[in-house]
Amino acid sequence: MNRNYIVLVVIAVGLAIGMLLMEPSNQTKEIEPFKLAIAYNDPSRFLTIDEITDRLIKKDPGLILIDVRTADQFKTFSIPGAINIPVDSLLSFSSLEIIKNPELEKVIFSNADALSDQAWIICTRLAMPKVFVLKGGVNNWFKSIVQVTEPSPTAPSEAFDNYSFRLAANQYFYGAPASSVSPGAENEKTVRPVQKNVETKRSVPAAASGGGC
Repeated sequence: MNRNYIVLVVIAVGLAIGMLLMEPSNQTKEIEPFKLAIAYNDPSRFLTIDEITDRLIKKDPGLILIDVRTADQFKTFSIPGAINIPVDSLLSFSSLEIIKNPELEKVIFSNADALSDQAWIICTRLAMPKVFVLKGGVNNWFKSIVQVTEPSPTAPSEAFDNYSFRLAANQYFYGAPASSVSPGAENEKTVRPVQKNVETKRSVPAAASGGGC
């Protein structure tokens, strides 16, 4: 199927959801659908797991992570420091106070990308400032930070640098190297990790051997 067609369908769905959710008192200026389609295809709307992890460890005050999944999914497991605003509550008065804040970079995520894309479309259509999507969402965090995998011996040095960083992040957030857990789900299924306590605050330990941090 043509990718542009898929983009237009996603945008149409997102706009329909946004119109259904938006209360009359919350209506604000909207950007044109054509400009929204261009923004949707701009890769700069995504932030990576490693970018977010680095900023979380540094306690960046200008960053806020927004989990748009259901409250039950959020309670089961989420990314450290995230707040929960389900997609059907994005345009509530209390949520808009956060999302409209021009001083904050709002990073939306779900299990994968589909639901977070819909949330991004709603926010961007309504010209909310500094809204991004965490690429791969919880599934990608789970694979990259919770289930840190050592590169093969023949991997380039950059891979070992990245591994050292992620291993240090795992120890920062969870206190010990991750144990075996069930695989992350894809396409908005619920992930089920072993460890739920993600609020532990620790200093970043020295990087493991194999590459600089």
